[in-house]
Amino acid sequence: MRFILPALILLFLLGCSLSDYQSIARAALSKDPSAAASALARQKSLQYAKNPKALARDLENIKIDFDKIRALFLGEVSKKWGKEETRSASQKVYVKYTDHYKSRAEVDFEKGEIVVETIDLENSTQSLKKAIITTLLTPQDPEGVDLYSDKEIKFEGTPYLAGLVKDHEEKVILYEWRASRYADYLLKNSLKERTAKGGQRVYYVMIPMTRDYVKVRSAKYGDIVKKYAKLHHLNEALVLAIIQSESSFNPYAVSQAPAYGLMQIVPQSAGRDAHKEIHGVDGFPTRSMLFDPETNIRYGTTYLRILFTRYLEGVKHPQSLEYCVISAYNTGSGNVLRTFDGNRTKALGKINAQTPQEVYRKLRTSLPYEETRNYLKKVTEAKRSFIVYEKP
Repeated sequence: MRFILPALILLFLLGCSLSDYQSIARAALSKDPSAAASALARQKSLQYAKNPKALARDLENIKIDFDKIRALFLGEVSKKWGKEETRSASQKVYVKYTDHYKSRAEVDFEKGEIVVETIDLENSTQSLKKAIITTLLTPQDPEGVDLYSDKEIKFEGTPYLAGLVKDHEEKVILYEWRASRYADYLLKNSLKERTAKGGQRVYYVMIPMTRDYVKVRSAKYGDIVKKYAKLHHLNEALVLAIIQSESSFNPYAVSQAPAYGLMQIVPQSAGRDAHKEIHGVDGFPTRSMLFDPETNIRYGTTYLRILFTRYLEGVKHPQSLEYCVISAYNTGSGNVLRTFDGNRTKALGKINAQTPQEVYRKLRTSLPYEETRNYLKKVTEAKRSFIVYEKP
């Protein structure tokens, strides 16, 4: 099973044919992966224009295929770790298995903690060292990291944890020799053992992120955010706050929707809207595209502009509009408007008759889902913190 799982992921989860996969591989190896990915998306959209039924089929299959691949993957994990010890990637936690599913890394971007562990009792030190090095040197490469298999990772390009983790000498870890030396230090000074819920022994180390990891994470994508915020006339702090709330700046974030990447784009909804705006033709972004930070932020900011200028057009006060857009990013503009009235025209009238503070209170108390009610508060508070960061 472990040999066919990566192929299934590529062909089913991405909704791609073999020729599409070959094109994606070429895009990943190009000098400008984001531009190459956009070119591939346009090419795929032209195919959909000629065959709308293929688009409808692929959109319908996104969730089905995701659930299928995830179930196969979790089955492989549970065989090794047991059902209660099974972990998988989420919005704010990166999880990657290696070594025939016997080693894994969990990077919690919200807590700023990394746990690397192994159940390989015969070669525990060697396996754990290899897993630590892999975790520290994992590149920011959507084609090189397969979250739903135990496929090994090639150390090519800058590690995505660069600057977020420093070794025992307070040095940034960019190269294998330094990662190897730090792994030896951790194994000597921080090795721990626990008993898994199934009774087996687990050897692990905990690696803290730097104290300023939130600021480092946001700065890592600052130039991209600035570029697309300027293009779409958006507040940079708002975009950063949404990324913080959606993924805690985890570039490999994934939810069960499924939504992908920094701004948690759902391919068949927000992704489809943004895709049509960007490329002028119907289509949707693939998982690999959305794991690329620039492509993800491009799609996310495009969707924000659509919310501001189209779906919630008619809300007059800028602050009221922002509150509505934040909520709509999480739950959709339809749910936001229905919070005020089932009729769009009447809903807009009621919003415009209220102060921004009243609109905020209404959204915080009357939106249909608790998650969305809390989301508005989280984003507005995070936005204030990023405004502070932006000050010279």
